[in-house]
Amino acid sequence: MIVETPSKVILFGEHAVVYGYRAVSMAINLTSTIKINKINERKIILNLKDLNKSLSLNLNDTKDLNISNLDNNLSDFKYCLCAIKNTLNYLNIEPEFGFKMEISSKIPVSCGLGSSASITVGTIRAVSKFYNKPLKDDEVAKLGYLVEREVQGKASITDTFTITYRGILEIKNNKFKKIKGSFEEFLKSCKFLIVYVEKRKKKTAELVNKVAKIKDKDIIFKKIDEIVEEALKTKNKEDFGRLMTKNHELLKKLNVSTPKLDKIVNIGNIYGYGAKLTGAGGGGCIIILVNEEKENELIKELNKENVKIFKCEMMN
Repeated sequence: MIVETPSKVILFGEHAVVYGYRAVSMAINLTSTIKINKINERKIILNLKDLNKSLSLNLNDTKDLNISNLDNNLSDFKYCLCAIKNTLNYLNIEPEFGFKMEISSKIPVSCGLGSSASITVGTIRAVSKFYNKPLKDDEVAKLGYLVEREVQGKASITDTFTITYRGILEIKNNKFKKIKGSFEEFLKSCKFLIVYVEKRKKKTAELVNKVAKIKDKDIIFKKIDEIVEEALKTKNKEDFGRLMTKNHELLKKLNVSTPKLDKIVNIGNIYGYGAKLTGAGGGGCIIILVNEEKENELIKELNKENVKIFKCEMMN
């Protein structure tokens, strides 16, 4: 069995969403892949293909795992192990046989695209389907959120819910609604580039704490929320790109951008319709709305900057 799971970008509203304002997130076709095969033993074998790492565990031990006590050399396995544990326990499965799971991903790690959430959601879907007890989306999303919270200590629903439900989500106060209709059709017509610019120097929690110390942050958040309101009514690429850039300028005021991120945003503004950082910032990725008439020039300029470029579209 093969399960392919998207990643996500935040189009508007990162950091503001932590304080109850709106964010708009979108599932994209940079994917992780879970392959799962039956083995006639009561154990699981995990293979992280991209990292060339493997692990074998007794199934009974998996159901009682304490993720916080994992050895450091097992830290790369913590999301999939926690997802396996929580899925088996939620479904109350006492399996007669185990499985071999191979995990691979096209998603850059720890840069705001939800790589851990993608693997978490994919693992939950794969394990539940493998034991012939497939879960509904709301169950997958809630389990995924609990996994991220258990591993990270605290979590937002943004990554796991966007990756589970796909398409476009509006997030507010840790609740969501799926956006359909004309806005969804507009975004389907858009082409985006994800540009992995640089390794993040701080974790999301550190960046959130940094923003918390900014005195006029609420004024900035209200301006970001106004951008969200305008963006949801937009059906014009030039206007949408302008709003992305405007959002980025406000994120700069929150001190979560970097000189290199700003440089890539500037290239996106000149050769695309607009650009902004996506995620917590402090490094990581930029999303650019492509102007197809200038796409070759855009890619040529980006290639001068020692960055990784990913073409992407919305994934339903």
